[in-house]
Amino acid sequence: MDKDKVKNIRRAAKGTLTRAFIACKNLIDAQRPVVEVKEAFDVVKNAYNGLEVKHEEFTMVLDDTQYDEAEEWMQACNSEYMKFSMMYNDYLNANVAEKENDDVVNQAINEDGNNANVDGENDENNSVNDDQESLDMHEPAEDELSSVTKNVKLSSPFAMKHEKPKLPKFDGDVRQYFIFKSDFQHAVEAHCSERDTLTILRSCLNAQPAKLIEGISSDLKTAWKYLDQNYGNPRVVSDTVTSDLEKFKIIQPGEDYRFCELVNLVRRSYNILKEVKRKQDIDNTHVISLIERKMTKDDLRVWSRHINSRKLEPSMENLLEWMEEEMTARIRSGATIHKNTGTRSG
Repeated sequence: MDKDKVKNIRRAAKGTLTRAFIACKNLIDAQRPVVEVKEAFDVVKNAYNGLEVKHEEFTMVLDDTQYDEAEEWMQACNSEYMKFSMMYNDYLNANVAEKENDDVVNQAINEDGNNANVDGENDENNSVNDDQESLDMHEPAEDELSSVTKNVKLSSPFAMKHEKPKLPKFDGDVRQYFIFKSDFQHAVEAHCSERDTLTILRSCLNAQPAKLIEGISSDLKTAWKYLDQNYGNPRVVSDTVTSDLEKFKIIQPGEDYRFCELVNLVRRSYNILKEVKRKQDIDNTHVISLIERKMTKDDLRVWSRHINSRKLEPSMENLLEWMEEEMTARIRSGATIHKNTGTRSG
């Protein structure tokens, strides 16, 4: 397959998508009816799906170096499509809210008009004075209707413009995979179709993870399966976290900033293993002893005195609680907690 030819085909597909973007955006800017905008967005989706197919055909003729560059190009297209989809959904939501408010107002008008008609029929055979009295009695109805309409308008939701939260990213770090997956499923998967979710997922992955789901266009379950196999093994996560603790160098006297680094590392490791349901891999005597060996003799003496005086078990929760209290005390006392910021203040 000729590389230049498939690249030109992909470029043409990108041009089709760009034109579809512009046409749909013009309708949104002109506040055209939702039906028209939906039809235009269907054209956008079809154009994007076509671009994906042409891109995958193009990547088949590339080597590894060229592939990474091509994936970056496609990720930029993914981001562009995702932003446009959000703008489209915002337009739909705004029109739905406006239509609901109009329906409430129209319902109030119709109900009030029906009541006025019934009263008019009952008074039809009365005297002129009674008719006049009836008219006088119904005059406040306009004020009442005005009040209802005003209340409906006042109760309509106030639209605030705010920056949209950024989508989670995953670069292949097994420590972050479970958090990434949980955040992504909450922010995207619960609100988008399977095809759109897979498209957005691909844009959130760096080159190496994205390569794992190359060629999967609509099967989200299979995509997660491949990612889970490579990054979601709890035992691998546990081994990686334990290795981080083992590699941490022993703290020297006066290195308060490194004590703070150790506290943060232990807390982060504990949270990660708790998330993957492997808390027992860090809450045990072996790892606790490993952490104790990283501390200075003075710190270890204070920790031992702490558990003995309070008759506590040397558990991970108790160790973390003490370490965080100790870190807070050092910060408040003016200890040097950042590297290269001078000596401890007296």
